[in-house]
Amino acid sequence: MRIRHVAHLLSLVCCTLALLIPGPGIGGTEFEAVTEAVGIKGFCCTEVAWGDFDNDGWVDVYSDVLWRNEGGTFVQVDGPFEGPGIWGDYDNDGDLDLYLYAEGLLLRNDGADGFTDVRDILDSRPMRICRSAAWGDFNGDGYLDLYITGYELWESDHEWHDVIFRNNGGKSFTRVWQTPQIRRTRGVTCADYDEDGDLDIYVSNYRLQPNYLFRNDGNFEFTDVAAALGNVDGDGDAGAWGHTVGSAWCDFDNDGRLDLFVGNFSHPPAYQDRCKIYRNVKTDGGFSFQEQPGEIVRWQESYATPAFGDYDNDGLIDLFLTTKYGGDHGALFHNGSAESPNGKWVLNDVTVASGTKHGNPGSTQAAWADFDNDGDLDLATSGILFRNPGNDNHWLKVRLKGDGVNAFAIGAQVRVPIGNRQITRQVEGGTGEGNQNDLTLHFGLGSQADPVEIEVRWPDGTKQVQTSEVDRTVEIVKK
Repeated sequence: MRIRHVAHLLSLVCCTLALLIPGPGIGGTEFEAVTEAVGIKGFCCTEVAWGDFDNDGWVDVYSDVLWRNEGGTFVQVDGPFEGPGIWGDYDNDGDLDLYLYAEGLLLRNDGADGFTDVRDILDSRPMRICRSAAWGDFNGDGYLDLYITGYELWESDHEWHDVIFRNNGGKSFTRVWQTPQIRRTRGVTCADYDEDGDLDIYVSNYRLQPNYLFRNDGNFEFTDVAAALGNVDGDGDAGAWGHTVGSAWCDFDNDGRLDLFVGNFSHPPAYQDRCKIYRNVKTDGGFSFQEQPGEIVRWQESYATPAFGDYDNDGLIDLFLTTKYGGDHGALFHNGSAESPNGKWVLNDVTVASGTKHGNPGSTQAAWADFDNDGDLDLATSGILFRNPGNDNHWLKVRLKGDGVNAFAIGAQVRVPIGNRQITRQVEGGTGEGNQNDLTLHFGLGSQADPVEIEVRWPDGTKQVQTSEVDRTVEIVKK
């Protein structure tokens, strides 16, 4: 194990109890738009993926163009880039490769800013239109497979199945599975929601078509359990389905289990299914989902893709949610559940107070990363990079290394217990509609200044525990 310290102002408050204490008020963080100031010009509004492709400890950003992070400022990297993509190390050589899902191109990272088009190692794919994809080791062999979505060709009313490409030891990919029905898929996001050691898949479908929750039964066998485990297929009380664009897994209530947020368009006058959040509940009978009642976020017609991150480091994960239509705007919601009576889940709209309201007409771009390594999360959305000024709350970042087996540990979960809570994050191979948060996991710790325990659940189900000081980045290599 190697530990990398990152400079940060340390609070000298002594904690006598390991409790989460919220930081400043919900209006206490005001982001600054710094896109061109940090060297990014012509930042694309399409989906965004954060990833440290050159392994220098500074996370880079891709959105149709690759921008290398040089200590908090960016320079453009030339290469065979076409359309949005997501990062994953398919050949386990220790550097991130890029799959450009709209175009069906796989770019192998050769180091020194060099990428080689290796699309020929991919089996043929049936879809002409693809809105998102996700990396994940679905058969547990230590190599990342690819889930690729199929959408629609509007002019011909043609649709396509989603498919999975199996990774053949980093040498090639074979199409081995497809969805049982053809649906218009907008987003895909994966998590081991039932903690059985394999990666499950949630699929967001548009056009009032029900969503999928595919439980992984091993060897590329999947069962759709969306309706059976709590109507997470999007079936509303009135029998209507939502127009789901993007969804995301997150531990909203710090109980150690990954909950599910479903982002829905909701057209008037019928107001089809609103955005929903489902609590992951574990009982003796297994896992199920409970829909949280009430209006989770204030209504806008064109909500699209969600991105979760604890922007104020208070230990509760917050939400940024994009919109597509003019007149609507992306919104930042602060997790106010700690102040809520009776344990009710609360999201407070802080868009204006946080400075993240902008005039762009709409976007499906949203992802979090600490691009300046100061310990708080920054946001890329709608072609804007918002820098977070931070506060005095404590934090921890965890970078996982698979040591040649799923080298960036996509699918791993990390828990940091604080008092009676377990702050939980996972390494994502894609989320929402084709976006990707930083693979380095970020934990807000509130006033917790004492060392903390870190529990890693690797993608193969094995566990590893260690202790760390706070306010630093910790690199953990799989034993």
